[in-house]
Amino acid sequence: MPSISNAPTPATQPDSQLDIVGRIVARIWSFNDWYLHRLPGGAGRMKPRQVINLHKASVGPLTLALMLSTGDFSLAAWLYLALHGVYGILWIAKDVAFGDPSWQRPSSVTSGIATFIFPLGLYYLPPLIMFTPLGTLIPGGWGTTSTLPLPVAFAAVVLFLIGAFFHFVSDAQKHFVLKYRQPRRLITDGLFSLTRNPNYFGEILMYASFNLLAQHWLPWVACGLIWLQVFLVNMLRKDASMARYPDHAQWVRRTGLLLPSPLGLLRSLPWVFRTRIP
Repeated sequence: MPSISNAPTPATQPDSQLDIVGRIVARIWSFNDWYLHRLPGGAGRMKPRQVINLHKASVGPLTLALMLSTGDFSLAAWLYLALHGVYGILWIAKDVAFGDPSWQRPSSVTSGIATFIFPLGLYYLPPLIMFTPLGTLIPGGWGTTSTLPLPVAFAAVVLFLIGAFFHFVSDAQKHFVLKYRQPRRLITDGLFSLTRNPNYFGEILMYASFNLLAQHWLPWVACGLIWLQVFLVNMLRKDASMARYPDHAQWVRRTGLLLPSPLGLLRSLPWVFRTRIP
């Protein structure tokens, strides 16, 4: 431990703290990358997109099977089937039309199995909470499928729609801009003029809508773990990587890391009724 005389001055303290955060983020990202791609066993025989697509495709049939087995055809049940089931279909369509290159890197079979269990397996919690005894075995729920308040149902639909817009539109924008814009540079217009990570913002809103329908704390904790370990780490690492671009600092000042900047939204309002857009 350094002596008091060697302690950093207040002017250098923030930089030191940023270095510590950067090292922590780098280590977690390295672990996540190893876990996703290089667990021992069947090296290079799979790709993450296969496992993710299998999970997305299974949510709708699983939910419908649980509804049929329990005879639960409540508003909450149909709504969950519609929202999460459609999301799975849209994800697969997106992957085929403009898939993320990071999901197409080779991975081991063991990594594929492990990824399906964690983190993807945690996304099965809302329907399991809603349609199986798990919801009563783990205390802390505040409702059942038969007691879903209409304002909660309304909020779930609104969150899903806003989330789907941000998630899929921003992924499409990123894909086609990077494909056709030469030379490559930072994407700072469109949805990326509001937040530096509109895709993660949208995905979080969609899963928040599913968790609202579950009416239990457990899915929120599970998603929070994924959002911190995977989403936040990826966002911070991307920010550090993008810092090499000269316009990055200005972009950071006028956008949020995740949440859309209120000032950015206000700056967009004058363009709503104009004859041309920026």
